Parts: sequence; C-alpha cells; structure tokens
Amino acid sequence: VENLFYNMIAKKKTLQNSADDYGKIINLLNRMAIHHNKVSFSWPKHGAVKADVHSVVSSSRIDSIKSVYGVSVAKNLMKVEVSSACDFSGCTFDMDGFISNSNYVAKKTILVLFINDRLVECAALKRAIEIVYAATLPKASKPFVYMSINLPREHVDINIHPTKKEVSLLNQEIIIEMVQSEVELKLRNANDTRTFQEHKVEYIQSTLTSLRNDPPVSPLSSGQKTQKV
Repeated sequence: VENLFYNMIAKKKTLQNSADDYGKIINLLNRMAIHHNKVSFSWPKHGAVKADVHSVVSSSRIDSIKSVYGVSVAKNLMKVEVSSACDFSGCTFDMDGFISNSNYVAKKTILVLFINDRLVECAALKRAIEIVYAATLPKASKPFVYMSINLPREHVDINIHPTKKEVSLLNQEIIIEMVQSEVELKLRNANDTRTFQEHKVEYIQSTLTSLRNDPPVSPLSSGQKTQKV
C-alpha cells in the first residue's frame, strides 16, 4: 500500500504521531498474518529497505504465530476446539484456536479474534477468558489467545460500534460459556500435569540427595564375623 492519502491531504495532516500510527498498523497486520497463514505479509517502514516484520507462508498456524510473535509464544500454546449445534436455541458455531499455557508470562492480554474470517473485538469474551486465567493459574499472568469462530452471518451484529470493530453475537452468553469452559478445562489439565511433573522431579531430587548423604553400607553387618578357610 503506497500513497494512501494522495488525495486526502487534510486527513494526512491530522496524523500527528506517525510512530504511534505505525505501531497500530504493525499490530493489525500481525493479527492478519497469523489468521491468513497461506499469504505472506511483508511491511517495511516508509523509506526503509528492510521489512520490520515478515511472515512466511505456512500450512501450520503455530508456524505463523512463531514467525510473527516469536518462539517464546508459540512453544507455550495449546490447541482449543469447540463445536456446537444447539437445536433448542439455534446456537450453531465452531471455534478453533490456541491459548497460552501456565508457562507463558505477559503483562498484557493479546486476544486475536476472527469471526467469520473478520478481525473483530468482543469485550465480553475477552473478560470471560481473563477471568478463567485469573482463577486457574497461580500467577495472574495475562494470556495470549488466538480464536477463529464461525457461525451464521445473521447471528453477528456488527452495528454496535462506529468502526464496526466490536461485535455482538446471537446467543452470546451460551457461546461464551462454552468457550470459557473449554479454556478452563485445557488450563486445568495442563496445570495438573505440570504439578505432577514438578512433584516427580522433586521426589527424584530428594531421593538422590538422600543417597549422596547416607554413609556407605558395609557388605558385612557388625554382628557378622569373617571365617577363615
């Protein structure tokens, strides 16, 4: 994209903080890159020869996340999936994505949410996920979450925000509850496994320490006598 404001000089002059605007562009394209992993994104800053960020075409979502957000994020992700067809309420949707585990530590929540392949925000879903992380993990670490939700177009209300970035869903409470339950289940299972492994390592270490500290045992006890032949 070049010369975006070639015929809107007044609009261009209102953009006072170019560094802040560039950061917002990077944030947007990062999110687009991990969802559209069949497309390569490259974005250099104006006047720069080398791209600041470059995403690669990949068949794996994890590889796309790794190329954009780094190995430290990608190695601490767990797959989540929810599929529902609730005939009694008309609640039909599918969700798949990745959530960070208990080893991931961050100060700010990153929620990359696509609904029907459109990048959007859902404040209620974000709050529900943060509540699960705060209640499940020992530390109040903020999560990384990528989710793609597909549901009938008529079940999405895009007219609740002037920029169309915030959406509301039909049967939103049911959808959020099911997604929240899946996230909580994954976190608890992962946390239980981690606790078991830590206890196992502690037991092995304490056993080795005990063996090193114990005095060597003579093959003959004090009550036994040697017999000459």
